[in-house]
Amino acid sequence: MKESIKNVVFDVGMVLIDFCWEKHCRNLGFDDEVIAAFDVNMIRSGYWDMLDAGSITTQDAIDKFMEAMPQYKKELELFWASQEEFVEEYVYSAPLVQELKEKGYRVYLLSNYPLDMYKLHWPSFKFYKIVDGYVVSAPEKIKKPDPAIYRLLCERFGLKAEECMFIDDRLENVDAAIKVGMNAVQFRGYEELRNILFE
Repeated sequence: MKESIKNVVFDVGMVLIDFCWEKHCRNLGFDDEVIAAFDVNMIRSGYWDMLDAGSITTQDAIDKFMEAMPQYKKELELFWASQEEFVEEYVYSAPLVQELKEKGYRVYLLSNYPLDMYKLHWPSFKFYKIVDGYVVSAPEKIKKPDPAIYRLLCERFGLKAEECMFIDDRLENVDAAIKVGMNAVQFRGYEELRNILFE
């Protein structure tokens, strides 16, 4: 990284953790038909985006998913009864954050994440306990790629955008970070990221 970089800012989902909702479905015994319906009518629905944005409650979202897929009411109930199984922390995440901190960088999180899941999941993440700060979309009622959420992170923690390296799996979020003055790269895998961070 450039010598001017002082802060590393991570997205969380699909960078530091696996959003393994499909694996959760398989563990519950759901077939391909159910998983395909969940993908279209729930995971990639506008209501999931609203959960991230904090503009709808979890229960209201579940009600919408039930309306969209009444034939899978039982499966939806099972799926949502064990939200802790939606995600798994990658084994490299906490060691990577620790390594960056030992090299003198400050490490922050900037994540689109539903409110109830954030409260449930994040305390269990090892990396969460060692980062220097974070901004989560749902409590702030604003989400990436809105430039305001990047500025909020900088304002809250006294960061200069040009001194930040932002990592996200979604290109639109990377582009938004660059537009507010951050250095940013798209996450394509751990080894490639290591080369970028420690080159």
